[in-house]
Parts: sequence; C-alpha cells; structure tokens
Amino acid sequence: MAEPRWYYTREEIEKNSPSRLDGMNFKDETIHRWCYTSFLQDLGHRLNHPQKSIATAIVLCQRFFTRQSIAKNDPRMVATICMFLAGKVEGSPRPAGDVLFFSHRLLFNKDPLIDAKFERLKATVFTGEKLVMATLGFDLDIEHPYKLVMDWVKRCVKAEDFRRVGQAALNFVNNMLRTSLCLQFGPSQLGAGAIYLGLSLCKIKYLPCDGDKAWWVEFGISKRQLKEICDQTLDLYVQDFVVPAGARGFTSRHLLCYTAASCTQRLYCLCQLLDHTLQFQLLQLESKNQ
Repeated sequence: MAEPRWYYTREEIEKNSPSRLDGMNFKDETIHRWCYTSFLQDLGHRLNHPQKSIATAIVLCQRFFTRQSIAKNDPRMVATICMFLAGKVEGSPRPAGDVLFFSHRLLFNKDPLIDAKFERLKATVFTGEKLVMATLGFDLDIEHPYKLVMDWVKRCVKAEDFRRVGQAALNFVNNMLRTSLCLQFGPSQLGAGAIYLGLSLCKIKYLPCDGDKAWWVEFGISKRQLKEICDQTLDLYVQDFVVPAGARGFTSRHLLCYTAASCTQRLYCLCQLLDHTLQFQLLQLESKNQ
C-alpha cells in the first residue's frame, strides 16, 4: 500500500500543486487530468492491457504531477511513459515501439510516424522512464480497490444482485481514476465509496451491518470521508467536458471519445444517483456510526 506521502488534502491538490505554482489555474489542470486519464484508458485498451495495468499507469501519472508541473512536462509524453512503465510493474509489459505506435496514432490520427522521429521518441521514452521513476522515488507499488470491492460484493450482496452491483461498483472505481481521489484516499476507502455508489445505483436499500456498526466501518473510512468520495465522484458526471485551447497537446476528441461512449451511463447515473433515494441515503451518513 502507498505510503502517506502520496496522499494530500483536496485543498493541497487544488491550490498548491506544481502546476498551480507555475500559473496554471485549477480548471485547466483538472481538464488536463481528464485528458491524460482518458487518453491512458484508451491507450491501454489499444495495447490489450488488463484494467489493473491501466489503473497503475493513471495513478503513476497523477502522482508524477504532484511533484512536477504540467506546464514544464508534456502530459502526452509523460502519460505514454507511465503506460510503458506500468506494463512492466504489473507484469504485462509491452514493447516501447508498440506503446509509441498506438500513442502516436491516438494523438495524431493519420499523421505518419517516420523512422527518424520514431527513434527520437523511443529514446525519449527510455530517458523519461528514469525521470518518472526518480520523481516517484522509485515507489511503484500501487494497490487498487478492484479485488477488495469484488470480495466484499461476493460476500455481502445477494446472488441475484451480485453481477449488477459488482459491475456498477467497478465502473465507479474506474471513473474515480479521472478525479484526484486516488491522491486523497487509499484503495480501501475508494472501494467503500464505489460500493456505496454501486448499491445506490442498483437501489439496494437495505445495506448489511455488523451489529450497530455501519457496513463501511470495515474499510477504515469515516462517514465524512465516504460522503466526500461520493460527492467528488458525482461531480464528475456534471462537469463541462469542453477542452480549452490551452490544453497542451490534447483536443476535444480525447474527452469526447469518453463522454460520447458513456453519455447513456452519465444520464442514467444523474437520473438514479441524484434522485431522492441517494440524497436521502447520503443524509443518513450523518446519523450512522463511524
């Protein structure tokens, strides 16, 4: 599990990041995060990476930008390097040439990648890999909520609801990667948030408890933290996804490819998660035990 040094308060992330100190405003940095996380998800799929490797690449990239500025480091190249590195970390390595080929195709579409440029970029990947590892203090061991979530769902959710609750919770885990939540909370806490939202989406009203303790206590999370995770995750579904002209190296396609594919999901979540049921359940956090 990551050391405490990788976790920050929301205020620290929003006000004191290296990019902020370089003059980039919060909204632009947030949009850059949406861009490179969406890009990494797409790149990982093109490379046939398992979701765990994709998630590791995204977390590595997010951690890198807690110590380095987007204004001084091309997020396209950093993201590509993090994908190359994540494959090795998670035991699903891909050749640097393959990573570069699909990265270039996603970023520049039909623009040909000539041999000379390809070799320069490959050299940049190998050099940049050392920079990324050094910036991260060679701390590359990342734990994700996936197994924890599915183990809990298998144990606590009725058989007839298992599949839909599990899938909903995993979808929320993946969407949380597009926020800064992985920089604020550990995998156990994020898993609890994903389960809570998954249960709410599936309208599971009677949540299991252990005696007088709320079910989420076993995840080491407080009611305030659970509500904060839910709030920040839901914020993702109501944001303006238009990419400003200043977003380095990305175009609106890198967000639109995500938002178009998930438009139905976003509308469904807004209808289901923002209805009176969820609002009521979130309010109940104030009356339940920690």
